[in-house]
Amino acid sequence: MKPAGAVTTRVTDCRAQPFWYGMNHVVLLGAGSGTRLRPHTDHRPKCAIDIAGEPLAVRMLRQLANHGVTAATVVIGHCAERARALIGNRVRGLEVRFVENVAYASTNTMYSAVLAMDALADGGFLVEGDIVASDAAIARLTSADPASSHWAVEPWTPAHRGSRLRSDDDGRIIAQDICRTQAAATRWLWKSAGMLRLSRTGARALAGALGDERDRSLYYDEVIARHLPAFDLAVLDLAGAPWLEIDDPDDLAQARRLFEEAA
Repeated sequence: MKPAGAVTTRVTDCRAQPFWYGMNHVVLLGAGSGTRLRPHTDHRPKCAIDIAGEPLAVRMLRQLANHGVTAATVVIGHCAERARALIGNRVRGLEVRFVENVAYASTNTMYSAVLAMDALADGGFLVEGDIVASDAAIARLTSADPASSHWAVEPWTPAHRGSRLRSDDDGRIIAQDICRTQAAATRWLWKSAGMLRLSRTGARALAGALGDERDRSLYYDEVIARHLPAFDLAVLDLAGAPWLEIDDPDDLAQARRLFEEAA
């Protein structure tokens, strides 16, 4: 029996499903309001902010398509119709479907993820919609062993904030928290890069954990943290492969300097 308030999810045999099921699928979480990025997000979603002349989500999907990903589910919410128009139904041969989180203003990435997890019934990629990454970072993500689950990270520094991971000596993730203040770097501490490659087993474990969670205000990271033994997640170190999480105008300016100059 599910806890009261839990979300019902259904994991289905991917062999009987349409194009959007399979290992070469990405779920991109792009429903958020992006309030810290205003006025850039007054009339468009954060996942469609322009970087080097293309919407952020289009850039990510194009890069993934170049590495063999064939289908995407994009979770939208804020400025949903604008998101559909800016992203479109196909990016470099990669087919796109949209799932709308109509409760985006009162929920977090945990709920956006649960709405789309059926698409990863056979494994695939889970990516946050405010991430801009170098081609080198995407190559490292897509070349990770699909039989295992991996969380893309970089070594933690005192400048980092947000989702913080700890691994053991073998590179397995053993703890996660949300760090909002300056914290010293120590061995085996990592900053989440907002990108995961999930095995079939890992994706189904995440679907179950999300479906059983009652608190829709959580980040998906926090749900994973409550069930880490079920995931057997390995660190995927992106050191030397640039990426950025775009939360505010300073992040956006830095991303444009870094990636537009390289374009």
